[in-house]
Amino acid sequence: MGPTTHRSFPVSRPERGTPRAAPGYDGGMRHAPDWPRRTGFLVGVLALAGLGAGCAEDPVPTAPTLPPVPEPPPMEERAPPPTFADQVVDRESLRLFVESAVNEVSLQVANADEVYAFLDRNFRPEGPWRHEEIYFFALRTDGFMFFHAVNPDLEETPQIDLQDSDGVRITEEILEVAGGGGGFVEYRWENPALEGDEDGGSPKVSYALPLTIGDLELVLGAGIYPPVTAADVRNRGTLQAFVERAAGTLADAASDLEAAYAFLDATFRPDGEWRFGEIYVFVIDADGVNFFQAPDPTIEGVDRSQAEDLNGVRIIQELLAAAEAGGGFVEYFWDNPAIEGDEETGSPKLAYAVPVSVGSISMVIGSGIYLDSPEP
Repeated sequence: MGPTTHRSFPVSRPERGTPRAAPGYDGGMRHAPDWPRRTGFLVGVLALAGLGAGCAEDPVPTAPTLPPVPEPPPMEERAPPPTFADQVVDRESLRLFVESAVNEVSLQVANADEVYAFLDRNFRPEGPWRHEEIYFFALRTDGFMFFHAVNPDLEETPQIDLQDSDGVRITEEILEVAGGGGGFVEYRWENPALEGDEDGGSPKVSYALPLTIGDLELVLGAGIYPPVTAADVRNRGTLQAFVERAAGTLADAASDLEAAYAFLDATFRPDGEWRFGEIYVFVIDADGVNFFQAPDPTIEGVDRSQAEDLNGVRIIQELLAAAEAGGGFVEYFWDNPAIEGDEETGSPKLAYAVPVSVGSISMVIGSGIYLDSPEP
């Protein structure tokens, strides 16, 4: 054995003043107990476990659900603008005109004793509520005239027995349609705009509505003279209106002779708006040649410039002269198919003719009526 060698190992000594550890298992020294650390770790684990369990049971809070936003209230429908007298051209605009007036009176007048003054002040003068032959009347429910824009002499007079030339009881029908909530009434009435309309009158249509202010019950109405058709022709006034309307219609529809004839043949020859019984349209050129004859196409293209009646009236020449003057009437005798036995003598007939331009070509358009024909 050789000499014994001792290795020295450094010994960690506590610094002076540091308490010594109690004897333990490590190196004969006991460490300070570590259960507080372990306990803290365990508490943390348990806390995490509890949090996890809580997450599984209770969902993560989300943003609170807001109540639905209420839809905005619907916008109030604005009343349509009023229809005034100068806008009335047909049945629909007439209806809107009367409805506008009823609304106006209802909004502006609260008391029954103020109604007449309001109508007199606003509906009688020419303006928004009166234009030419478009005006208002107001009837009481007993048939007395309460207000008449054109003829105040009719006010406070009974109108319940008023009839037209065909026996239509005008006032009774107006009261009846108004009692049902409103409606149209058709009848015949003299049109002041047409000379010669006194006998029989022109077709007219009125629209009437009930109007109640306080304890005053009225019927407010207005009327319009619609375009004259062949069936409406009964006198000089309606004959003139019919021919002038036919001339305007032809001029608007055709730009040359071929188009004009096609339009006349398709539109003016069939029975309907432009032909009724012995009321029809004829067209002649400036030389007196018949261009169109609604009931008899066999004489179309025939020179009739020398045609005369039994009294020597040169009918075509007279018609050409009347048209050249801007429009006029011609009286003569002609066979009336509706009257048996006048083939040789003819019956008195009245024609009206006006100039019409088809493109650059001047022609004459006209129509006639038998003055002694039986009433339809």
